[in-house]
Amino acid sequence: MRSTPHQLAQHLAGEPYRIFFPLALLAGVAGVMVWPLFYWGQLSHYPVFAHARIMIEGFVGGFAIGFLGTALPKMLAAKPLRIWQVGVLVTLHLSFCSLHMLGHIRTGDGLFAVMLLLTLTWLLARMVKGGSVPPPGMTLAALGLLCGIFGAAWSAAFGFGADLHWTLFAQRLLYQAFILLPILGVGSFIFPMILGTPNHHAKLGGPKMSKAWKSKACEGALLAVLLIASYWIEVRGQAQTAPWLRVALCAVWITKESGWLLRKKSRGIMPLSLRAGIVCLLGGMIATGIWNTQKVALEHTLYIGGFGLITMIVATRVIYGHSGQGDKFQRWIKPLAVCTALLLLGMVTRVTADFEFMQRFKVTHHIYAAACWIAVSIIWAIAVLPSVRKRPFPTRIKPKGNQPSVMNMNFRK
Repeated sequence: MRSTPHQLAQHLAGEPYRIFFPLALLAGVAGVMVWPLFYWGQLSHYPVFAHARIMIEGFVGGFAIGFLGTALPKMLAAKPLRIWQVGVLVTLHLSFCSLHMLGHIRTGDGLFAVMLLLTLTWLLARMVKGGSVPPPGMTLAALGLLCGIFGAAWSAAFGFGADLHWTLFAQRLLYQAFILLPILGVGSFIFPMILGTPNHHAKLGGPKMSKAWKSKACEGALLAVLLIASYWIEVRGQAQTAPWLRVALCAVWITKESGWLLRKKSRGIMPLSLRAGIVCLLGGMIATGIWNTQKVALEHTLYIGGFGLITMIVATRVIYGHSGQGDKFQRWIKPLAVCTALLLLGMVTRVTADFEFMQRFKVTHHIYAAACWIAVSIIWAIAVLPSVRKRPFPTRIKPKGNQPSVMNMNFRK
């Protein structure tokens, strides 16, 4: 029996990742294409801000909204987002990505801040009315959204016309804290699913906030405060000390909460790629702590190999989990292996492009890095993305015993 348009709209609103993941992927392609277009004389403005904003707000932001809009109502045992709410978020996403492509950065940032604020408001309302509490790591995700709201709103309101320290601080919150905090929070219960390690955060979800839940949530909030403080320390002149503080905090949290260094029986390309992403995430912070020069280039280790690769693997896990393809979780899927290799190649190409010994090839290396990203997007779109059209399980899978289940994915380990 075929679904009516209204039923289809309700289904998409209940699982907005099916809309936002494709949109985020397209945003990522647009974000890297601005450099070749500029070098080929097809873009009238210098795209440094447009590139950063589209990749952070359009690509990562799109995946984040799709994931949180799908997962949180399920975790909270609350009603899904309404059709009109998802429609508003999609409209805002398309609007600010288009504005950034045209060079209207401040207006685009303003719309992005509105999108995050609406998302946070609607999800918090469901948390109040819901019948359950999410894993405590979601505290970090919520604080990450607040960082994104502040950073984008500051840019929209003042641009570079306000106090320099506050402007740089807002930019760091938007460029890094907005992504890093949700990765640490969501990763606390998603990473163990992928790695096959004990999932401590998942066990704390339930109908009430237990003492253990509150303790872990406070621990996550303290971590977020310290990370945010590190960015303020950085803009106040401690550019090499702050990355070491961040890498220490992140390494301890990720190791303790995900067990990524444990030797487990998990197999396949996803666990391996996730570990590579964690290494790049921590390695990018270490690199900027060691070398004060070429900081923008070195940070692409964090952006591409860390944020980009981890986002791709988590999104793949979400898509396979929702489409009933759990058998692929520990397979050596060749297209994903190729995507991982190309993404890491693009990372190396982009990082080395700005160094003095590569100045002759800077433009071509920027184009090669963009080509690698586009190739990854095409391969992932062909191999993984079609599964967003597959219907979820016909009936909700009941977790065993008192063990909760997120997004119909049994994560008991």
